[in-house]
Amino acid sequence: MSTKKKRFGWPTIVGVIVTIPILWWSLHDIHFSEVFEHFRQARKAPLIGAVIALVAAIPVRAVRWRVLLRRENPYLQVLPLYLATSAGFAINNLLPARAGEIARAYAARRLTGIRFSAAITTIMMARVFDGVTLFLILALAAFSGALAPDFTIAGVTVARIMRVATIIFLGLFAVAAIAAKFPQVFLGATRGLSHAILPDKLAVRIVLGLQGILDSLAVVGSLRLLAAVMGWSAVIWAINGLSIILGFIAFNLDVPWHGAFVLQSLVNFGLAIPSTPGFVGVFEALVRASLALYGVEPAAAISFAVAYHFCSYAPLTIVGLWSLTRARIRMSEVQEEVHERVSGAVQRLTGTFQGTLEVQGK
Repeated sequence: MSTKKKRFGWPTIVGVIVTIPILWWSLHDIHFSEVFEHFRQARKAPLIGAVIALVAAIPVRAVRWRVLLRRENPYLQVLPLYLATSAGFAINNLLPARAGEIARAYAARRLTGIRFSAAITTIMMARVFDGVTLFLILALAAFSGALAPDFTIAGVTVARIMRVATIIFLGLFAVAAIAAKFPQVFLGATRGLSHAILPDKLAVRIVLGLQGILDSLAVVGSLRLLAAVMGWSAVIWAINGLSIILGFIAFNLDVPWHGAFVLQSLVNFGLAIPSTPGFVGVFEALVRASLALYGVEPAAAISFAVAYHFCSYAPLTIVGLWSLTRARIRMSEVQEEVHERVSGAVQRLTGTFQGTLEVQGK
């Protein structure tokens, strides 16, 4: 027991500190009698359909991962990647600090023999593609008028925010495309500029960091592969959006179908903040805030959020733990691997930070 506290104590503490005020905000004015009434009136068949859609998205993620790993090994089978992906979802629900990503790479290495570095790089790239897809959904909603003019944040319309963000995104995407197409030219220009204006040690660290980013971009390799990955990403989030639409139907929420896709984008971006395992509390608060844009009253929003969260948490955790058993991987092995990888990353980050301070102090 003490070993586990040592391994995951700080991430858990940070998650709890962040989650408590968020959970209080999401529940402070809720009458639970109303929540239970919403539960009672919810239709079961659409909820079952939402669960089926959520579970169905996992093998699609495995197929996309296989595409990303094609340059590493073109003969990989989907089944072991499916087992690894399912295990990663379960670990994310049970352990803090996104430990499921490391667990997923570890399981893939055990099941397929691919390098851990290749597995984790492609997992991070998949997350990037997820972010790009979710951002494009919001941008499409903003430019098509799906986000009403009265959707505001700090007095600024969400549509306007998205239009500005889209311009910035396109600029960054253009830079990334040039860097991926001409990596050595881009790296050489950065090396020359950083050494010209920065101390040598700091310049070297920046170049090494950029080299790592370019290596990750090289995973995509070609426009055809990029299109394939983006296509599978669209399918993944279309399936997830369908599950939310079914949840809306189950709880009789008067939200347009495109609101499901806006909701999933806003919630998934919000889940980047530290939280407890499984995003308990934070997920509910994000759903409540997002549904408020569509005029959904708090009790109905919280009822939907809790039910939908359970429908995603329980089945995906059960399937993931079954996948670990099928892969003959013990939970203790996963915890040990996560501990070692996280500890190593923290030590490298600490060393980089200390080195930067030493450079700045000279």
